[in-house]
Amino acid sequence: MTRTLRTEGSAVVEWFAQRSLVATPVSSGPSALVVDETEVAGVAIRRLWHTPLTIEPIPGARNGSTLVLQAEGTVVLSFVSGHMSDLDAGDALVYPETVLSCVTATQPSARIEIASPHRLLDEPTSLPGADDGPAWRALASTVNAILNGDHRVSIAVESALGHAIESLCAALVAGRAGTDAEGSGMRSAQVTFAAATRLLIERAEDPHFTVEELADALRVSRQYLSRIFARRGSTPSAALRARRLELADALVGSGFPIAEIARRSGFASARALSRARRERDSRVAESWE
Repeated sequence: MTRTLRTEGSAVVEWFAQRSLVATPVSSGPSALVVDETEVAGVAIRRLWHTPLTIEPIPGARNGSTLVLQAEGTVVLSFVSGHMSDLDAGDALVYPETVLSCVTATQPSARIEIASPHRLLDEPTSLPGADDGPAWRALASTVNAILNGDHRVSIAVESALGHAIESLCAALVAGRAGTDAEGSGMRSAQVTFAAATRLLIERAEDPHFTVEELADALRVSRQYLSRIFARRGSTPSAALRARRLELADALVGSGFPIAEIARRSGFASARALSRARRERDSRVAESWE
């Protein structure tokens, strides 16, 4: 469920402090902040607008990565290496949380932030912007659609939405400058993951499609593929099973018998589908204990 906040003055500083950030007003005028935020399958998404501020992380353990889509105004991000990145409206950037030094906005700023528990890249990297292809706008539209709604969704729907966000983030990362997923003999881990995600979406409904075939299609070893997914807290087998469960859940209201649902979603049998559902529900129940 989306949480919305509209606040001014010292409450702005307090909101950032609750997230281990120190916010300092840049101008003498009143500070204001508008935030819509939620979490989708472990990925935090937020849309925020604020008056001029400098924002610095409090020293301590910070994990994962943040992907920024700048919507309005300009911000300057500084990193511990001394590198600085200016983000104008329509720009995008991804960075590991551990390297952020300061965010400076000398004018009102609006942006989307997607905080992933995974390390998407090892250093701050500019990504394709709103005018460089469909990925920026597709990701922004997806996040906005989720934040603009206020509906409780099932576990299966939340999982599918989280998968969509991560896939669009992977697409944006894969399109960064200097990356050629098809022509390069050395494909980066991020591009391989994006390609793997795309193939899983396209071929999961085929019950004969296996992780071995996935690795072969990507021209990598299964061990290498497993390492790439492990960095994101998953395995290729789990991702394939999750995608098939998404397809099966989408067919529940179709009126098809369970055997037909299993066939159409890539499971070898109705028994295999039922077993996968039980295992998923068991993991979810354990996570709430």
